[in-house]
Amino acid sequence: MAIPSIIPPADRGYTTPEIFVTTDWLVDHINDPNVRLVDTDVPEEYEKGHIPNSVNPVDHYYKTSLEERTHIQSPEQFEQTMAELGIDDDTTVVGYNRGGGVYSFRLMWALHYYGHTNVKILDGGLEKWVAEGRETTKESFTAAGTAGSFTAKANSEIFASRERVLDSIDDSSTIILDVRSDDEWTGANKRGGPRGGHIPSAVHLEWTNFMTEGDIPVLKTAEEIRKLLSEAGVTPDKNVITY
Repeated sequence: MAIPSIIPPADRGYTTPEIFVTTDWLVDHINDPNVRLVDTDVPEEYEKGHIPNSVNPVDHYYKTSLEERTHIQSPEQFEQTMAELGIDDDTTVVGYNRGGGVYSFRLMWALHYYGHTNVKILDGGLEKWVAEGRETTKESFTAAGTAGSFTAKANSEIFASRERVLDSIDDSSTIILDVRSDDEWTGANKRGGPRGGHIPSAVHLEWTNFMTEGDIPVLKTAEEIRKLLSEAGVTPDKNVITY
């Protein structure tokens, strides 16, 4: 795979570029005892090949169970999940996946929700790592029992309850942003649920629009993202609820 020209995260104009790490950074820190690399894809993808020393959760949604996938895990269950991944209160967590950063950012949100903000995203994911000829393995890595305790303290400021969403439908100061696929937006794909469609007054901009195209997708520049959001009516003066 040819490596396309990729603008480094520090040069894309982000407000918080420090949430990204490069493959070079990971090479230098992959064996650090306080760094935990998390492959956020499903186990079937992990088993095909992954970055050495990376752990893999049972479910990349971090939800209650494989059967009940509506809510994030409870504090107690999330603490147990983190313990099984070898993550404690002092761990630097680095997430990566395939095909863009959707699941890594989902892990970042889940950790932020439970009070752990020391989380990074591997820029370019597994695709960039492989394109650079770096080592992969099919051998599973277990980190259970290697870390101290993880303390889950929910941060309600970054969570929108059903009541808050309902109150926001007719609130001109709030934008409800639907980042799902087109067929989910229209209701053609119900994803196993009883009903399809979208929340009234929501605007639609699929998450893939924020990623570059090509073999190694990365997050677009801040200028490009601001333009996309502005065209959809998502401006800095608005409160934004995503789903």
